[in-house]
Amino acid sequence: MILETLKLRSYRNLGNIDLTWNNHFNVIYGENAQGKTNLLEAIYLLGHLKSFRGARGQDLINHTAETAFISAMVDKGNVAHKLDIGLQKAGRNPRVDDKTVKKLSEFLGYLRSVLFTPEELGNIKGFPAGRRALLDRAILQTEPVYLDRVQEYDRILRQRNQLLKKQAAEAELAPWTEALVRSGSRIRHDRQRYLTRFKPLLSQVYREITGGTESATVNYSLAAEKLDELTDHMNAAFERLQTRERKLGITLAGPHRDDLDFQVEGRSLRAFGSQGQQRSFLLAFKAAQVMDLEEKFKEPPVLLLDDLASELDSKRQEGFFNFLLNRRGQVFLTSAQQSQLADKVQQTASFFKVNQGLVSATSPERG
Repeated sequence: MILETLKLRSYRNLGNIDLTWNNHFNVIYGENAQGKTNLLEAIYLLGHLKSFRGARGQDLINHTAETAFISAMVDKGNVAHKLDIGLQKAGRNPRVDDKTVKKLSEFLGYLRSVLFTPEELGNIKGFPAGRRALLDRAILQTEPVYLDRVQEYDRILRQRNQLLKKQAAEAELAPWTEALVRSGSRIRHDRQRYLTRFKPLLSQVYREITGGTESATVNYSLAAEKLDELTDHMNAAFERLQTRERKLGITLAGPHRDDLDFQVEGRSLRAFGSQGQQRSFLLAFKAAQVMDLEEKFKEPPVLLLDDLASELDSKRQEGFFNFLLNRRGQVFLTSAQQSQLADKVQQTASFFKVNQGLVSATSPERG
């Protein structure tokens, strides 16, 4: 899966952009607030049809224009495809090979991508919702039906909470509890199943980044593993919490309240992890996700790395880049300066300088 060319018109602060990319490493560099992350965001949009910053459509359009346009040629399974996204203030118009798609899901999958941003580091030590989101987004890339399951669970949860708040009779509440148990048990089972194959990949990458000195894992503690046992456990939890739920007016059990424990050397990163360990863990998590997607779809996704060099010391950076250089797959990374990057990357990468919204291909700097 390769992004071969990219054309942008009136996208954020970027000028008219026409770029041809390297099949392996692409370094997007320049000073802050010049448009590096905007360029990465446009690539992400081609794979997800949404901004990783949570921006609305009108925020993606240059203030001097009414519309914006993203166009790309991609190689998927050795077959060339043209992807277009027209952006209007009221929405977006995605097309594949000059044909408007009937459903957004028809557009997804032509350019899968995995993203690292420094902002995600807050999820390591932050609230459980951030850690759940990291896992759920990873599952979603490999199992699109997982989104339907999560949306169904959220819908049932909202309805059940409304009934609890208005002190509805048990006869009215019971069907929603039953539906929530079915849906929630399925989600927990999906998470558990994904982590079973994901954790060995995470451990492998983390060891490579740290030169084999440390190990990492994810602990998702549930009382059961089989789907029927998870269902029984959730039913028992609702029986136990019935009085408290009535008093508080909210649902107190289910996958929406689960937490993940990210660990290095058997110690929780949330409580004990150094900044270097947190950053290495998140990068290993993303790289393991790339490996899992490659195994499932027989080609690696595009890896997007925003401001990576500032997040790693030289030793961990070298370990991570060695891992990437020894694997196939296309990488886009932003950096303030070329000199921040490992020598091996500078020898193999193509470089693109961003200055006041203009992007130009440049030669690597020689120190």
